Amino acid sequence: MNNIYIEAFSGLSGNMFLSAFSQLLGKLEDLKELPKQLHLPDAKVEIAMVNKNGINCPYVEVIDLNEGKEAASSSHHEHHHHHHHHHGRHLKDIQKIIDEAQISAGAKQIAHEIFLLIGKAESHIHQIPLEKIHFHEISAVDSIVDIVGNAIMIDQLGVQQVICSPICTGFGMVNTQHGMLPVPAPATAELLQGMPTYAGEEAGEKITPTGAAILKYLQPSFVSSTYTTKKIAYGPGKKDFHYPNVVRISLLDAAPIKKKSTYN
Repeated sequence: MNNIYIEAFSGLSGNMFLSAFSQLLGKLEDLKELPKQLHLPDAKVEIAMVNKNGINCPYVEVIDLNEGKEAASSSHHEHHHHHHHHHGRHLKDIQKIIDEAQISAGAKQIAHEIFLLIGKAESHIHQIPLEKIHFHEISAVDSIVDIVGNAIMIDQLGVQQVICSPICTGFGMVNTQHGMLPVPAPATAELLQGMPTYAGEEAGEKITPTGAAILKYLQPSFVSSTYTTKKIAYGPGKKDFHYPNVVRISLLDAAPIKKKSTYN
């Protein structure tokens, strides 16, 4: 079992988590097998080293092969935040993909719970029953691979306790399937309720619904504490900001974090 510390000074997204978690496990190259494990031949995982303000780290991108031509002629795919225009899957469609995946039972359970968190947030915002929600931004193959990949890594890490810094959200507006929305986007804001956040000094979306849902699943504690790090990994986002666009995640020693979180 592992304790981890997440420093979200430049927000969070699914692929930022995925890069950092896989590095902590020493399983970065294993990510390339995710589409096969999920029976999603339309997806491909690419890994490239990037430099974020002098921090060299692997950027993980899940490519939707069906969007190759569309992406080449559009500038709307510049984010790592998955605001693509797809025909949305229903929750039951995503659950079927997870259930049929060649992954552990623990990873399946984690993936189901993360998608359920997003579904409940979307249901509340749109005032539509959960089973009728069309998952637009997070039902494309890239987002499914992102979330299930993180579920596999969380399961293998055996995450016991999580502490997290206050979360930088960014500010301004973001273009989504529903049109222009404020940052953080409504689903993200819903998921972040009860967690300490701040806008930061740069406009732009720094935390996505996927990143917020993964963090909420981890039930983080936001307390000052002393700890000893065993291993550190950086997970970069695609954009470049004045500040380094990475999440830093550290494995801590085995000593339990005794202070309880004020976040439920």
